[in-house]
Amino acid sequence: MGKTNPTDIRTGDYLKVSCENSPFGIIWTDEAGNILFATESAVRLFQSTVNEFTGRNIQELLAPGSVTEWNDTLTSVSTNEELHRRWSIVSKTGETSFANVIVKKVTLASANYLVIYIDQSKSAKDPDEMLRIISQGTASVIGGDFFRSLAYHLVNTIGIRYAIITECANIAKTRLRTLVYIERENFLDNFEYELAGTPCELVMQGRAYYCEECLEEIFPKEEGIQAYFAVPIYLHNGEIVGHLAIFDTKPMKVSQQQLSILQIFANRAGAEMDRKLKEMVIEDDMIRYQNLFEDSPIGLCEEDFSEVKKYIDKIKKDYGTDLATVFKKYPNELRSCWQKVKRLHANKSQVALFNVQSQQQYFNYLEETFMPAAFENLLLVFESGQRVFEREIEIKAADGERKYVNVKRVILSGTEKDWSKSILSCVDITIQKQVQENLKHALSEVKLLKEKLEAENIYLQEEIKHEHNFDEIVCKSDVLIKVLEKIQQVASTDATVLILGESGTGKELIARAIHSTSGRADRPLVKINCAALPANLIESELFGHEKGAFTGALAQKIGRFELADKGTIFLDEIGELPLELQSKLLRVLQEGEFERLGSNKTIKVNVRVIAATNRELEQSVADKEFRADLYYRLNVFPVVSPPLRDRKEDIPLLVNHFCRKHGMKIGRQIRNIPRATMDALMAYDWPGNVRELENIIERALIVSTGESLELGDWLPSTQRKSFGANTNGNASSASTLTLEDIEKEHIIKVLDQTDWKIRGEDGAATRLGLNPTTLEARMKKLGIKKQKA
Repeated sequence: MGKTNPTDIRTGDYLKVSCENSPFGIIWTDEAGNILFATESAVRLFQSTVNEFTGRNIQELLAPGSVTEWNDTLTSVSTNEELHRRWSIVSKTGETSFANVIVKKVTLASANYLVIYIDQSKSAKDPDEMLRIISQGTASVIGGDFFRSLAYHLVNTIGIRYAIITECANIAKTRLRTLVYIERENFLDNFEYELAGTPCELVMQGRAYYCEECLEEIFPKEEGIQAYFAVPIYLHNGEIVGHLAIFDTKPMKVSQQQLSILQIFANRAGAEMDRKLKEMVIEDDMIRYQNLFEDSPIGLCEEDFSEVKKYIDKIKKDYGTDLATVFKKYPNELRSCWQKVKRLHANKSQVALFNVQSQQQYFNYLEETFMPAAFENLLLVFESGQRVFEREIEIKAADGERKYVNVKRVILSGTEKDWSKSILSCVDITIQKQVQENLKHALSEVKLLKEKLEAENIYLQEEIKHEHNFDEIVCKSDVLIKVLEKIQQVASTDATVLILGESGTGKELIARAIHSTSGRADRPLVKINCAALPANLIESELFGHEKGAFTGALAQKIGRFELADKGTIFLDEIGELPLELQSKLLRVLQEGEFERLGSNKTIKVNVRVIAATNRELEQSVADKEFRADLYYRLNVFPVVSPPLRDRKEDIPLLVNHFCRKHGMKIGRQIRNIPRATMDALMAYDWPGNVRELENIIERALIVSTGESLELGDWLPSTQRKSFGANTNGNASSASTLTLEDIEKEHIIKVLDQTDWKIRGEDGAATRLGLNPTTLEARMKKLGIKKQKA
């Protein structure tokens, strides 16, 4: 063979030889990526042939993760610009490796081409390159995507067949479940398995485990597996929660640096599991929160007040004053603020509270028609820097129903400046409010009944002290028997009774007899003497007063009419009632209603009225001292109580009755009443009537020394002679004195003895056994006046 002449070699041959022997693989494609030409060195990288290679698209040669890199290349490369990339390429047999590429865009004969130079001289198993590739591949992903990306890049950078990432499947940590299970580029189904008898058991005890070959001989359960390397995955608190493992069906050599990289990403996987667990906790909490929020019996609504805050700042600036002044002068601004509240979510209870069917209906109702009166106060509270506003308000639901609600709005922490997050809670307290009102009303009634009962007890105790035997009217005279017949006639009715008669004739006994035989006997007979109290206190006694109604009214007082409700009231000495109170009494008689002093609340009562007087009411009406309409209203059924002088046949009965009554008190028993004593008592005309007789008998019991009644120095005949003495000391015959003369002389004598003092224990009225007003009436009638000195 002759020697070749270099000049015989063409330029194209030099280029062809250079391309074929270049350490770089060279591929020409059109702009769409279709392969037009490839060097032998490029074809060998893909373990393919030129015929199989030509005509394919470059994307078919790239691993799935690098396809997007190709698309990015097409949009980035420009004429005469070099792009340096790192591609993951797939061989004909399916093995994946990494290569550095340079892409250039060239133009020949007006056509654009891509020239790709592939450099696989730098192995992906280089620790630095491996760290870079895995870091880039996992940097932007989290969760399940992170674990898949990590496993994928581990397999493809190390060139191993399998990789798994696991987590504990039970509390005892005897089982694992795979989060990722990959064979080369194929993700397989996840599964669970028992740790016992596997190398994973050693890793879960807290140490890395590396077996270069013959793993199945050490762990028979791992049939077909030769090489294995795994490291534990820790949480931040040091707890082992899983492991990261790579393994193959053929022996595997892994450098110490690669093992360290594996440990680094195991730690990264632990951090991701930490994050995942925290996310799960947060997600569980959010689910619980949403469930609690949605199903809460309390009405809840999430609200955004940020637009309200901006608007408030604007109107304060526009008007140049504080918020309270703006709302006072320009109330429409408050409505504008209400319409700027953003309501994000309302639970079922809040929707139901306003009697609507959906959240949107609730929002619409609030925006269009409803604005609580407390909204202005809410904004002023928030504006002052407070985060919580709570108030009890009345609302009107969409159907017009009125409800009472305890409202609480809270600006959540971190949003105090912009009010962007707040929670509204509403508790329906309508039933509680009604119960409170009912309870308050019931307590008020109980208090009133208690006070009424206490007043009745006090009144009855006072009555008991007086020891009135109102069911014992001692008589045999025809005139009093006729009175008793009239009592029987009127008792069963509710007619008003007017008892007329002199003082001491037993008018109160007649009133008690009427009450005790009436249908109201189970209720008290309430008595008031209209002449016994000052005029300014009679109204309070009759009708009661409120606390503070006048000076000295330290507590509420129930009046006698209220106390006598459904019972009977006895108005003694009705003729002495002040004229200004007579109209009020007339109203009670006609309408059955009145007001306490100091109150405008009308009280209705059902009271039977029995009145008594020793005055001539007709004359009082004529003298305009007593209202005619009240007189006619009282004089429905008049009963006249006869004086003792008109029923002297009752004196022996009364004497015996009083001897028994007062004898028991002082411990003295009278068995004999001398004839002379009885005659003397019968001969006297008794201007003080039964009351005077009772006083004389009580005095006689005191002075009597034995079982016979002795009158002492009291003798009617002697008194009659003294009554006949004139002012000059000349005696007049008893037969020339009238009854009125005797009564007048006796009253004057007693007045002289008391220095004309009428009232009080040592006054003339007490000595005579008369009521002071009765004595004054008698003095007026008899023309008795104190002589001027």
